[in-house]
Amino acid sequence: MISVVIPTMDEAKTLPRLLAGLQRQIAPSEIILVDGGSRDDTVPRAREYRVKVVHSAPGRGTQLRA
Repeated sequence: MISVVIPTMDEAKTLPRLLAGLQRQIAPSEIILVDGGSRDDTVPRAREYRVKVVHSAPGRGTQLRA
């Protein structure tokens, strides 16, 4: 099983390209987006790609641990 963990913060504009690319190239069995409190449409965009969304305090390390 391959899991890809993506810490994000306000990435609505770039997220669709990343998620589409991941799903097309490596077909991971699990993509987990860890949102650090985005104020844009990051979370709704992620859900369009049927990825698991986890909420966390901001900070890359904190988000990866979540």
